[in-house]
Amino acid sequence: MRGRRFASQQDIERHVANGFGAGAGVSYVPWLRVQDVPSRGRSHKIQGVKVDRTHHLFSDLERFYFLVCEFSEDVVDIREQYPLFPVERAQAIATAIGVRYPRYPKTTLPYVMTTDFLLTVREPDGNFKSVARTVKYRSDLVGKGSKRTLEKLDVEKRFWNSQGVDWRIITDEFFTPDLIKNLGLLRKYSKLHRDLMKVPLHIKFIECLESSREYPWTLATCLRKIANHLSISYIDAQGIFFHLIWTKALKVDLVSTPLFLTAPVPTFEVFKIPVQASMKENLS
Repeated sequence: MRGRRFASQQDIERHVANGFGAGAGVSYVPWLRVQDVPSRGRSHKIQGVKVDRTHHLFSDLERFYFLVCEFSEDVVDIREQYPLFPVERAQAIATAIGVRYPRYPKTTLPYVMTTDFLLTVREPDGNFKSVARTVKYRSDLVGKGSKRTLEKLDVEKRFWNSQGVDWRIITDEFFTPDLIKNLGLLRKYSKLHRDLMKVPLHIKFIECLESSREYPWTLATCLRKIANHLSISYIDAQGIFFHLIWTKALKVDLVSTPLFLTAPVPTFEVFKIPVQASMKENLS
């Protein structure tokens, strides 16, 4: 799919009329897509498991944070590459603080600035709010060449703060290699075949897993024994184990414990009984 032109105000207005940068949930369309910015390096188009649409991410770091947002139970909607509209408000902020507002290359057209992620999160009291998050490598924020980046981030911060929206920078220091690998693995098991999604099966699986605590087994050995006991395949036992972690039925240290099948069974806590979640869904 071809990228879009940003050469005139008419181009901007046409893209707005076509729904770019608008909507929520599955109907949201990012202001920028991967094909619109071909020079951005390691970009990703990922089909969401929390929000069932294609997400456009412009760096590995954005992908890492996207995994965290999908895993979080507090995040209910993820809107990436969200535009700072109206542009006039962002321009006014830049002027007020003495920052040169960016323009599209080879034009005098004011650039439509974007925030990497505008999230809808559920608060402890059950209410919802929007938070804005920008994802940056720490190296881009310090030293030579960082001045212009920091200027634009200041405009972005003030834009959101003026609307009462919490804005923060997420850097690569937020992630560990184990967390990234673990979430990438677990996400593959966010959904299982219908036969493996039965609550009684999950309860029996957890009972078998708890009874294995006293044995010095590797995770692979443990899952094979559980598979034999429940008359399911080893691959299905693997899927259920990782799915239960993704759905928070099992709580495991994902930050510093790699989920290797050849490693010992990771320390786990039964955090949420599957039948309770099922009953809650049936009552809603």
